[in-house]
Amino acid sequence: MSYLYELPNSTAGIDAIAIQTFSSFPWMTPLILMFVFFTVFLGGITRQKIRTGTADYPVWSVIASLSILVIALLFSVTAGFIRLDWLVIVVSLNILSAIWVFLDKRSSEI
Repeated sequence: MSYLYELPNSTAGIDAIAIQTFSSFPWMTPLILMFVFFTVFLGGITRQKIRTGTADYPVWSVIASLSILVIALLFSVTAGFIRLDWLVIVVSLNILSAIWVFLDKRSSEI
């Protein structure tokens, strides 16, 4: 009797289970990265608006993009967690947010 869903094989460790999960659902890695980015970005903006009344969007985009860069680099240690094109997108997002913060009109952050 063939089943529609095969249970992940747990004899090789948690890495094999995660790689099997990411290969069966390829959008899981970008969804995790987007969740972390928007949680850090919107959470930081909200807390800064509550504390000071204004928010610095370019700085929070750099902080959020650096946080997903760290996660993406951790995902890239083992083959199968993240594809190369998503890693390139994360690095380019970091470069664009750094350009945004350096070209911002406020000079107090630099």
